[in-house]
Parts: sequence; structure tokens; C-alpha cells
Amino acid sequence: MTLGTAPPRFSHRWQTLLVILASILALTLIARPAMADGPNFPTGAPWFNVSQPLTAADLKGRLVLLDFFTPGCINCIHTLPGTARLEREFGGSLLVIGVNSPKFKASQGVSAIDGFIRRYNLHHPIVTDKDMRLWRQYGVFAWPTFVLLGTNGEVVGKFIGEGRYGQIRKAAIQTLAKARHDGTLNTTSVLPLKPMPMPDTPLLQPGKVAVDARYVAVSDSGHNRVVLFNHQGKTLQVIGSGQLGVADGEAARARFNGPQGLAFDDDALYVADTGNQLIRRIDLKTFAVTTVAGDGRQEYGVVGIHQARAVPLNSPWGLERVGDELYIAMAGDHQIWKLDLRTQRIGPVAGSGAEGIADGPAAQASFAQSSGLAYHDGQLYVADPESSAVRIVDLADMHVRTLIGRGLFDFGLRNGPAASALLQHDQGLAYEDGKLYITDTFNDAIRTLSLATQTVSTLTIGLAQPGGLAILAPTVCLWPIPTPISWSRSILKMAK
Repeated sequence: MTLGTAPPRFSHRWQTLLVILASILALTLIARPAMADGPNFPTGAPWFNVSQPLTAADLKGRLVLLDFFTPGCINCIHTLPGTARLEREFGGSLLVIGVNSPKFKASQGVSAIDGFIRRYNLHHPIVTDKDMRLWRQYGVFAWPTFVLLGTNGEVVGKFIGEGRYGQIRKAAIQTLAKARHDGTLNTTSVLPLKPMPMPDTPLLQPGKVAVDARYVAVSDSGHNRVVLFNHQGKTLQVIGSGQLGVADGEAARARFNGPQGLAFDDDALYVADTGNQLIRRIDLKTFAVTTVAGDGRQEYGVVGIHQARAVPLNSPWGLERVGDELYIAMAGDHQIWKLDLRTQRIGPVAGSGAEGIADGPAAQASFAQSSGLAYHDGQLYVADPESSAVRIVDLADMHVRTLIGRGLFDFGLRNGPAASALLQHDQGLAYEDGKLYITDTFNDAIRTLSLATQTVSTLTIGLAQPGGLAILAPTVCLWPIPTPISWSRSILKMAK
């Protein structure tokens, strides 16, 4: 959960207490409904998945769930399966409306939401609340927040943070029963719903890229698969059926769920199977898939070292192999984990689990949705998007320090000395020849950090939210996240 105010640093204990208090408030609201006229949608705001903007009058007689989110927020992403489940269970009796309440300036733009919708295959209406009018109307202060509205537009429940599916479902059942009893339910009127079509392209929302002597590997996240190309861009192998799910086995039958991070071994490719909360291994001789870490559950606050297949993960996003160790950017837990490939044991090695940008001993330091990794000479570099930061973990003394970034709400596009430079939700890193290459995702840019001079510059701008990059000597190989039109549009090779 991310607070939408100045960035106090809450521990998991305080976040849990805050959610408990919010849940009590939600139950109070259910017991004592507050009357309202319905949502005051901002005039002229961009709408998605509709043929024309919705109005409060359109919602009269309907049960409505407002989902306040901001793109890139890992907690918001975690709620999407539960929201989809509610839509399936209630059908036309419940209308979900996503409210994009943007933390980052880039999240106000149409292209950012367009990509978000396609990445997670969303079909319900979504409106961008650029000036936070709806946010203020309903007293929202954190992402994600759900507001359940009754048939007369009254607030019957407010639910803050992840894991609210059961509470929302119970409140919806109670509210629908009352509406049917009172005769106020009306789901027969036709709404101007028009879901965006999913484009028929070779790749859909590719997330990360990795390179070795033979292959360019791409996590084809929107198609739930991994694709191997040669260095000239020719498709050599597709791993995964394309159907969302989890299944090991031969390449054509294996299943993934929104894979992200990739890391090559001598004869294998490791995959952060983000949506399945797993680490998978692709044998590069047979292309068969096996699961090497994770038990399929998503859970917060794991401590200690565990057998790799017996522990829950929390949105593994970035991977980096260092010898016989696989480092994992665990975005959901704001931590760095390590999988020992020899002993098959895994656990957190840096980050307290609190969201923040605190330096110091690894166990006490805090990260903010760590999503990308790079390594050189004993230093593990971390892309920390929610603080728009680049961090460094010294693997010798296990201390963390910050190279770029100042706080959870400090972001922009500024070159110059690293101490004053600004990024906007950076998600990927690559190291070569004394420089860090940074996917400055929400600035649509690739930035460079000279480690010798501690100076930040812009390599290129005007991309489409690049999320991953790797060195394909003598060029930089990167992948924009949004849907590519063709191979030439989706892979860019830029001279260093």
C-alpha cells in the first residue's frame, strides 16, 4: 500500500494496523450508509473501455465499485485478480470503474493507461482523475482504495489496501439483497461499454530482456510466454503456450503469468514468473520448463532462508545471476532476495520490507518496489521505481546506499550531478564500461550514470515506457513495455 501524501516510512506493522483501522471504518460505513449523488466525474477526462464518458446518472440503480489506482503501483497490480473475480461472480449486477489517480506526472497521459489496460487485459471502464477530484470527493489517501457505491450513489463501504476481496464481496451481497428488496436495482439499461481490442502483434507488452552469446531473450509478458531471438532479431524458439496459467513441461505446453525478469546461466534461462509468484528455469537444450522457487502463494514479511520450493514469493520482478547465486528484485516486498543455485535455498538478503529509501546495513535499509538489477565487481545495482531511485548493495559488506533519488515523491527529468538528478519510475538497469544504463520508464527515456564522475545524462528520449535493457555489444538492447507494432519498433539497438 502506498500513501498518497508526503512519504512517512511505515513498517509492515504500522501498515497492517492502518489497514485494520481502515477496515473497521469500512464496516462502519456499511452499517450506516452515507447518502451522496454519485461520483462527480471530471469533465473532459480521458475514458477507456467506453464509447462515451459515463455520468452519475448512468450509474443510477447499479452497484458500483470504484477502484482507485495508479499505474506502476505493485499493490494495485496485486488487487487485479480479485477485482476480475468479483466481475465474474456478480456479472451485470456490479460495475467496476477504475479511477486512475496518478502519482506520477506520466500517469496522467493516455498512453500510460493504454499500456496498463493491455498489459493486464482490463475490460471495465477506466477514467483518469488528473486533478484528483474523485480522490478528494471520497476521502482517499492511499493506493489502492476501493469505494463501493449503492444504487442511489451512496457510499456503503471503503476498503484500503490489498486482500479486500472477501470484504468487498460480503458488502456487495448485502447491498444487492437490500436493493432487490427495496426495488432500487436496475441493471437493464445499456451502458456505452466498449473494451479496447487486444492488438494482434508478435509481442504484447514485453517487459524485460536478457542477452547471451546465442540469444536475445524477451519476456513477452502480455502473451504469457518467453521468446528467444538470435542477435539479428530472428525468432528461434517460443516457450509457453500463450495461455495464462502455471504448468511445467515442454515448451509448447508450459504456462506463465505475466513473466518479467530474465537471467541466463550456462545452459539455462531463469524467468521471474511474476504473476504466478514463481521462479522458473528453461533448459536451453530441450527448452523444457521447470519451477525452481516459490510455492505459488503471494505473502508479505517472509524472514530467514528456506527451501526454494517451499516459500511464498511476492511479485519477483528483476533477476541477476552472479556465479552460483541468483539475485531477485522482489517488488512486492521492497526487498532483494537471493537463490543459491547449488543448495536451492532462498530468502531476503537486503531490505527491511518497509517501503522507503533508507540507506545503511542491508537488513535495515528500505527499498521501494525494487524492479531491476545489474551487477559489476561486487556491486549489485537496483532500480527502485517508486522512489525513482538507483540504489547499490555492496555484496562484500552488505551495506546499501543511494546513487540517484531522494524520496517516494521526488521525481522528474533532470541531468547533472547524481545527487540532484531526477528520474521518473525507473525499472531497468544494465552495466558496461563504467556506466549504468537506466530505463527511465515514465520519462520514456534511457539515461546513463557515469560511475566515475557521478553524472547523469540522457542517452535517448521519446520511447514508449521502456522497462528492460541489456548490453548487446557494441549496442544497447532495450524493450519498451507497450505493445510493439513490429520487431523493428520493439527492439532498439543504440550505439553507446
